[in-house]
Amino acid sequence: MARRINKRGGLLNQVIVHVVLIGIILGLFLFATAGKINARGVRQQVLEKEIALLIDVAVPGMSFEISKENRDGLVSEVELSRGNIFITVDGLRSAKGYPYFSKYAVSVEEEDDKFIVRIR
Repeated sequence: MARRINKRGGLLNQVIVHVVLIGIILGLFLFATAGKINARGVRQQVLEKEIALLIDVAVPGMSFEISKENRDGLVSEVELSRGNIFITVDGLRSAKGYPYFSKYAVSVEEEDDKFIVRIR
C-alpha cells in the first residue's frame, strides 16, 4: 500500500513540475512578444498600409491628411516612390514601403503639422 502512495505522489510532483515549467515558458513567450507588438516597425507598417488602402479607393479630387503627431508616433516624412508609400515614424525610416494601386496621379505635400495626400 505504501508503494502505491509513493507512485501517486511522484506522479503528482511530476505533473506540478510540468505545469510550472509550461507556465514559465508561456510567460517568457508573452513577455518577449509584447514588446514586438507595440514596436515602431509594426506601427509604421500599419500606418503605411492604411494610407495605401486609402489611396487605392480614392478618386480624383480627393485629399486626406496625415497628422505629424498621431497615435502611431511622430511622422516625420511621407514619400511616394515607384508605386510604394514610405513613412518615417519616430525616426525609423521605412525600408520596403507598402504598395498602392491607383491609376490617378498621387502627390504628397507637407504643411506645418500635417502631410496632405492629393489624388488628381
